[in-house]
Amino acid sequence: MKKPVIITSFGLATLFSLAVLTSSAYAWHPQGTIQKEVQDQTTDSAIMDANDSSTALTVNTGDTLVYTITVSNTGAIASNGDNDMVDTIVTDTLPAGLQLVGSAPNTNLGTIKPGQKTTIQYTAKVTDATDGDIITNQACFTGNSSAGDAPQNGCDTAVVKVHVPPAAPAPSAPAPTPPPAPAALPNTGSSVFSAGIFVSSAAILVYALNTLRLKLRGDA
Repeated sequence: MKKPVIITSFGLATLFSLAVLTSSAYAWHPQGTIQKEVQDQTTDSAIMDANDSSTALTVNTGDTLVYTITVSNTGAIASNGDNDMVDTIVTDTLPAGLQLVGSAPNTNLGTIKPGQKTTIQYTAKVTDATDGDIITNQACFTGNSSAGDAPQNGCDTAVVKVHVPPAAPAPSAPAPTPPPAPAALPNTGSSVFSAGIFVSSAAILVYALNTLRLKLRGDA
């Protein structure tokens, strides 16, 4: 009865030792993390770690945004390099409503040692013209340990909200200018004209009377 007990105790001790060794080995593996932030370069806004619509950065159509992606290795330091994060690659596809400005950044980050981080940046222009639209831009990374036994991956987002100012009302047309009033004629014109008619009529009457007088004399 003693032999099976001894074998069982040895088996449990062996399993326990293997578990401790496995746990210790895993502790030396790299620990990759990623953070994505956004800044509105046009308005010189603060750099925002906007992860959802409630913390989204408000931007205007046509603004230029700067996206910053930081990949870190927070693993414990090891002299043998087992905790280095190798073959680190970032993927980032622009969603609808954004247009890349300039060249795309290098997304092959290579090896990141423990306690170190690598940052990449790029700029994009807001092309979305719908007020209230939410644009979610996600970046992800992959990597591994130098031994190839600890795959690393993760994602982070940067969210912006589009603001379109209301259009300014069209200016009203000015009221038409009334034409100038005609100049008044001088009052003397009608008096002179009337006087001329009166003089002409008097002359005709005198001439007729003289003619009549001469005729009467001749008949006498």
